[in-house]
Amino acid sequence: MFQISNITNANTNNVYSKNILSDNRSDKNISNTCANLPKLSSENYKAYIPAFCAVKNAENSKLPSRKVQLKTVNQKLDKTMQQVLQKLDKSGVLDDNKSNDGSTVLENLYKIASEPRMTGLDEGLIISEVVKAIDNPYSITQKFGDIPENAEQEIKNETGEQIPEKAKNVVSSSCVVASIEFNLASKMPAEFARFAQGLSSENYSVTKNIKLSNIAEGTASGLWMLRSFNTENKINSWDNISINVKPDDNAILRARVQTSYKDPDERSCVDVLIQSALLNLGSQHTYNSLTDERTGKFNPDNTGLTDFEKTFVEDVVLEHPKISVVYQALDENGVLVGYNCKKEETKQHILNSLDKGQNVIVGYTHLDSNNKVDGGHEITITGYEEDKNGEGWFVCNDTDDNISEPIKVSEQKLLPLIHHAGISKESLNSEDIIVEPWREILDEFKQMLQVEKQAG
Repeated sequence: MFQISNITNANTNNVYSKNILSDNRSDKNISNTCANLPKLSSENYKAYIPAFCAVKNAENSKLPSRKVQLKTVNQKLDKTMQQVLQKLDKSGVLDDNKSNDGSTVLENLYKIASEPRMTGLDEGLIISEVVKAIDNPYSITQKFGDIPENAEQEIKNETGEQIPEKAKNVVSSSCVVASIEFNLASKMPAEFARFAQGLSSENYSVTKNIKLSNIAEGTASGLWMLRSFNTENKINSWDNISINVKPDDNAILRARVQTSYKDPDERSCVDVLIQSALLNLGSQHTYNSLTDERTGKFNPDNTGLTDFEKTFVEDVVLEHPKISVVYQALDENGVLVGYNCKKEETKQHILNSLDKGQNVIVGYTHLDSNNKVDGGHEITITGYEEDKNGEGWFVCNDTDDNISEPIKVSEQKLLPLIHHAGISKESLNSEDIIVEPWREILDEFKQMLQVEKQAG
C-alpha cells in the first residue's frame, strides 16, 4: 500500500482532540491573553492592510452609489453590528479592495444584502458574521456545531438519507483551513468578504484568477499541480488561469444548521462555507462536511490536510507562494530523531516573515514518552515580543482555544515542537537548501501509477 508517511516521514497536520498548547492553560509559560499588543481590529487596521489593488472589475462598476450600498447593508444589521460597521467605515476598511477582482469589502457586503442567497441562509446573519470576523479575525473558530434532533430530521427529509451517527458531534480537523481563513480576514478583508459572498450565493462558489507562478515553478509544473488536485481550470494566458473554489455538497447542510442552531464558540455559517471550500480544494475535492472526513490520493489518513496540501491551498487562496519547510526529522514510524535546521534558524525564518508583514501558519507536534508523534495542530504566528527578562514570546492565533484574541506562547516551548511552516521564499536565508515535500510525493505518486499501469 502506498503510504505518504513513508515519504514525508509523518502526517502531522490533522487536529486531534488533544490541543497540546491548550493543555496547560494555567501554566505561566502560556498566557491566555496577549497583553500589551493591539488586537487586530478596525482601529489599527491600516498597519495591516497592504496597498489597494489598482484593477477594478467592470461588474462592480455597475453597482449603485457607495451611499446606497452602505445604507442597504446597514439596514440588515442590528444596532450592535451597525456600530461595528460604522467603525470599519471610519477606519477605511470598507473601501479596502485587495481582492482578486478588485471589489471592495462594502461592495461584497452589498451583494450579500441585495442578491439571492442559497436556500436556508440569512443574508443579514451572513453580513453580521463577515463584519464581526473582519473587525476581529481572532473570533474565527474551527469548532463544529452539533446537529439537534429537529435539524437532523430536516436534513433527512431533504436528502432522503439518515445522518451518520459520527456526524452529530464532530471533533474538528479543520485547523489548517481555519488558520487560512484567519489570514484572509486579517490580511485581505475584501477577499474574505468576496469569499463569503460567492460561497453563500446561488453560484455556491467563488472564481479566482491566479498566476501559475504562485503555486509552482513553471507553467507545466503548475498545470500538473492543478490536475493532481483535480482542480478544474480555464487557461486565460501563459501564466494566468481561472479556477472555481466551492464547498462540498454537504457544506450547505452544515451552514443551515449553524444559521439556526449556532451555540457560543461554534463556527458561524460563514466559517462553515469557507473552511469546507478550502478543505475540498486541498483534499482533491473529496471532503465531506457532515463527517469532517476526506479521501484523496495524498493522505493515508481520512481527516485534515497534509503540509503540502495546506501549502497548495494557501498559495491559491492568499496568492502568495509559500514553501512548506519541514523542521523536524521523523523516522518511518513517526519518531523524532532530530531537526533539519537549528532552532535559531527556524526562529529567524519566522521573524523574517513577520518583518515582511506575513503571518506564519505552523504545524506543531505532540510527542509521547518515546518521542513518537501522537498528535498535532496548526496555529498562526502573528507577532513576536520579548519580556523584561529577555525571554521571547510568539504572538499566536489558535482557532481551537475558545479565545477570541491573541495568545502568547514562549519560543522555548514552541520552537522544538514545530514540524513544518509555510515560509515565503524571500523569508528564507540565501544559504538554505529547501526540498519541497510535495515534489517528492508527486514524483512517487507518478511512479506508483506507472508501475500499476505496467503490471496491467
